[in-house]
Amino acid sequence: MLLYQFLPVTEMLIFNLISIYRCCHKKYSLPRTVFFLVLSSILIFICFMALSPLIPTSGDGSSVLFGLIFLIPFKLLFKENWRLLIIISCTCWVYTMGVLSLSIQLSRIYFSGTIAAILIIENIIFAVTSLPFFRQILPRFIFVTKHLESFDRQWYIYMTLNDLLGFLLLVFIHGIFIASQNSMAKVLVTALLLAFIYISYYIIYRIVIDTLKMNNLKQETLHDPLTGLGNRTHLWNELNELIQKDADFSLLFMDLDRFKHINDHYGHMVGDKYLQHFSKIVSEIFDRNGTVHRFGGDEFVAIYSGTVPDHVFDQLKECKNWDEGAPCPFNGVSIGVLYCTPPHHDAEQILRQVDQLMYQNKVAKKTSQ
Repeated sequence: MLLYQFLPVTEMLIFNLISIYRCCHKKYSLPRTVFFLVLSSILIFICFMALSPLIPTSGDGSSVLFGLIFLIPFKLLFKENWRLLIIISCTCWVYTMGVLSLSIQLSRIYFSGTIAAILIIENIIFAVTSLPFFRQILPRFIFVTKHLESFDRQWYIYMTLNDLLGFLLLVFIHGIFIASQNSMAKVLVTALLLAFIYISYYIIYRIVIDTLKMNNLKQETLHDPLTGLGNRTHLWNELNELIQKDADFSLLFMDLDRFKHINDHYGHMVGDKYLQHFSKIVSEIFDRNGTVHRFGGDEFVAIYSGTVPDHVFDQLKECKNWDEGAPCPFNGVSIGVLYCTPPHHDAEQILRQVDQLMYQNKVAKKTSQ
């Protein structure tokens, strides 16, 4: 077996490694990563040559599935999980395997399938397609992989199956075509298959883009733009959901004391920072046990799971750790607390009750002063 027969496959491997390197997040420095990729390639090639009596090949890509062993060094060198590595690898391999398949078929039709002809055609196709691939297709694919984590875990399964099946289909069709007489019809079938695979990638890209836009729109409609907290609509939805579930929860209505003085004395820009700082601290106090919403202006409503412990209530009144990054001194907050157990009143009546409790607290504070 002559080594020069593997030159087309070697060129395909180089493009594969470059593509995968650009898609993945490396664990080590560039020189170390490149060194181990080259070393891994040499070791895998030696193993392949040692097994050549059992895996007959002439460098025509018929044993390309052996390349799946590269997933092992990829896992050691890059931060991505196994599923994402399979998705990335199969996507890159579809491109390079498609180029190799077209090169072999065209060379057999017009140049008797010599290695030199395969290399020339392969280089021409890479020269024509590599720029669009690296500038148009690969960036969109990287965008999809970066945002997969924000979707349901099922997306990993769908993407893995889509990419793996597309790659396997191309490999098997290539194996069938090179084992029989070549024709332009088979070249056309291969090209159409590649087009179909990459159109499916583009459709997935558009789905991800549109889903992110819808999620951003949902975020805007349910969250306060200044503080990032849930807005009144978000509060209403969450409160009605708890009522329907007959859940036990506490509702807290908070009104910032003398907030008008903050705006008048320091200015509205400082007033906005005051609201943001209060929102941040209250969210940290509740942590995972509750959610905070901006009801409007200087009023906030929080939902707490179960009864509010005394230490949490004390931290809210004092606004613990206020001075860290505060735009100005804390003027205090009036709080009304209502513990809600089933059977519940409707959300509007519950809010009216806790609002009245907050008002009583505010009046009591003014009277004591």
